[in-house]
Amino acid sequence: MPLHLDNIDIAIIKSLVKDGRKSFRQISRETKIIAPTVKARFERLVNVGFIKGVMPIFDFNLIDKEEQGNLVQIKSIKSNVTKQEKQNVIADEFKRETDKIEKRITSGLAIKMVCDYCEGLISGEPKVLKFADIEPFFCGNSCKSG
Repeated sequence: MPLHLDNIDIAIIKSLVKDGRKSFRQISRETKIIAPTVKARFERLVNVGFIKGVMPIFDFNLIDKEEQGNLVQIKSIKSNVTKQEKQNVIADEFKRETDKIEKRITSGLAIKMVCDYCEGLISGEPKVLKFADIEPFFCGNSCKSG
């Protein structure tokens, strides 16, 4: 049985899409969802494999090429475009990508769940073994006991 996203999950994901560096408390204030719920829902989305990670986006235009020395060689793009125009293009691309993500994440979105033991699809209600901050999901009792 897939995990269906509800409005709480959607609000948390959309908040993270805007800025993945936000703390659970900041997301809580923005979404009006209490921080422990935000943390629990985030961890659940990580545990089922929907959230693989939060990646930084680098602006390589900010690197001071004179100070970099021999550590890194960066090939600059030869064009008549100014730095500000390049940054605007990057910002526009980022905005388009985040808009695409926000449109695809909707309430009721079904996430296929995979057994953490046999790596098969979980059909029906998953078996959960809670310990510490980890919630592995299993397709049946035989995988759960393994």
